[in-house]
Amino acid sequence: MKLFIYHLLLVFSVLLWTGCEEENKQRVTYGNAIDYAPIYNEQILDWLNNELNKEKIELAKLTSKLEEDSENLANKELKDQFNNSKRTVEKLQTRIDRAGYFQFKKREELPEDLNWTSGETQSEIGDSRAKKGGVFTNYITSFPSTLRSFGKESNNSFRGKLYDEIDLSMIGVHSTTSKTIPSLAEEWAVDESTNTVYYRIDPKATFSDGNPVKAEDFITNIYIRVSPFVRDLYAKQYYREQIAGVTTFGDDIVAVTLPESRPRMEQSASIGPASTEFYKNYGPDFEHFYQWKVAPTTGAYSVKDEDIRKGKSVTLTRNKNWWAKDKRYYKNRYNADKISYLVVRDPTKAYELFRIGKIDFFELDDPKYWFEKSEIPPVFNGYIEKYKFFNQYPRVPRGIYMNVIKPALKDVNVRLGIQHSMNWQKIIDSYYRGEFSRLQRFHEGYGEFSNDKITARKFSISKAREYFAKAGFTKLNADGFLERENGEKLSVSITYTKNPNLSRNMSLLKQDAKKVGLDLRLDSLEGTVSYQKVINKEHEMTYWGWGCGPPFPVFYQFFHSSNALDEKGNAKPGTNNINSYASDEMDNYCVATRNARTEGEYLQASLKAQQLIYDEAFFVPSYSINYYSAGCWRWLRWPDSASTPFNAPISDEALSSYVWWIDKDIKKETLEAKRNGETFPEVQKVIDVFKDGIPNAYKIPTE
Repeated sequence: MKLFIYHLLLVFSVLLWTGCEEENKQRVTYGNAIDYAPIYNEQILDWLNNELNKEKIELAKLTSKLEEDSENLANKELKDQFNNSKRTVEKLQTRIDRAGYFQFKKREELPEDLNWTSGETQSEIGDSRAKKGGVFTNYITSFPSTLRSFGKESNNSFRGKLYDEIDLSMIGVHSTTSKTIPSLAEEWAVDESTNTVYYRIDPKATFSDGNPVKAEDFITNIYIRVSPFVRDLYAKQYYREQIAGVTTFGDDIVAVTLPESRPRMEQSASIGPASTEFYKNYGPDFEHFYQWKVAPTTGAYSVKDEDIRKGKSVTLTRNKNWWAKDKRYYKNRYNADKISYLVVRDPTKAYELFRIGKIDFFELDDPKYWFEKSEIPPVFNGYIEKYKFFNQYPRVPRGIYMNVIKPALKDVNVRLGIQHSMNWQKIIDSYYRGEFSRLQRFHEGYGEFSNDKITARKFSISKAREYFAKAGFTKLNADGFLERENGEKLSVSITYTKNPNLSRNMSLLKQDAKKVGLDLRLDSLEGTVSYQKVINKEHEMTYWGWGCGPPFPVFYQFFHSSNALDEKGNAKPGTNNINSYASDEMDNYCVATRNARTEGEYLQASLKAQQLIYDEAFFVPSYSINYYSAGCWRWLRWPDSASTPFNAPISDEALSSYVWWIDKDIKKETLEAKRNGETFPEVQKVIDVFKDGIPNAYKIPTE
């Protein structure tokens, strides 16, 4: 009944908002996180009961199979299915027995026997020589389509600069050891008997708007992502399935309960807050209302309204009274007073701005820049310094993603043929001078969790044609492309973001694909347009790369069928399964990794899932880089400490750990020297702490 009333109120609020928008521009919102909590509790309970009923039916079928055929008793796969189904029933029943997803308890109800820990024993991150101040200028190739952190069009590459790299969660992960360190929570306690992690919020923690971080803000963060006002499929799925409940004990303690025990539970249960005050206007039109508003962060930087210059730049300003500025793991980081991102659509033009000192930093990962384009006077004269840093980090799954729901790509033999038609090694050897390596698999760089038995398929005209022939493409037409007997040409398009390097690579792939008989049609689009086409599943193939991080490979959001197809079997837009791939077998592996209680369980399911990704052939690995190279004006300084040699070793980009700083004195000295024709020694350094094996200090623990 409550749910029915809520939906009536929702419809009424939308209609009223629309009418007011037309008449007097007034807005209507619905309640807040606390008001929504009982509604969501009821929704989750209904969902759990439905899931339990379905799983009981499945368990009964499996029980019957085992009882009917004695031979099945030796069928390991069937017994595994039975055990998994039984385990799921128990898990769902345990969640149903819980008194509501959201619970609000008094402090005296907090368990007394908790073992609290603070994680303050790890080494400091960064360098104590770091100086605060200065302005760091970088560039982006396109202005983001929104500055919201969630909702429509928010999953863009710039979101990380505004939120993901800045905002703090309950706990953090040390960038050298991968162990847990305090963040918003000053301490935490794990109750393994109830799969619950208790977090005590640091009393100093505040948002950038000055409001203290309270327990309600963590409820708000979930509310704004699971409410009916937003189509955030991943968040709704995650909070429904991966979190069993959230309980507050006053304003400063939050407990997060997981459906089952997990490895490193305090990391798995860690969630972030959202400012309740900022989202007081959250309602049916939130996407429009918050389109160009930057939410308050718990990190060192935020964006002022006047620093948003649409189409031109976005500037972040450091909060000099940041609550964590003196904390052990943060005091040597986030040093620049301002970070300005200029919109420069052509990287070639951006490099020219870098060369004359208008931009402070430029990535030199492309060997063309490292070896040729950086052979310039500012480098010879020591004004610009070059660094190459070898890191220890999972490799970006960068490559070609095939949308298997498209007719041209439904046949696995076509996909296998395309695998052997893409000559990535030629690009690596010629344009990247052998500095890059061929990416071998979707999940690479996770240690034992990566299936090293899988290697990327090599370019081969004979093997490609063999697979294409199995798919019926046996005849060459007058233009040199394969056809079926009915005249259907072997042709597929690839969508990618327009830039000189990608356009060059795609043109090379197109040339060699034609040698095989494949017509590779190039679909080069501006960044935002390309992103929208892919996330809406309108592409055939795309060149793409997802962000990734330690310690475990991720499967569910990329490969589970619930993120591939809707109820009618059509491609589901707005999810990260851009392959539109759906299979029961993969679903089992995805669920197994999400529900793994031990690292052994995770390992077993992970290796099988990776093998299936390889067998289904919907991802063509391109190249991998086990380092990052940087060109920077000499006033951009880097650490040289025991735990942070140049940069945090567990990092994916040179700038993302924020251990660098701007030295204003060196900047003044450099600019004066440049005007006077004076020079400094040329600097070109290669930092490889892993060349003789991984030092103990940098080994990622797997216990």
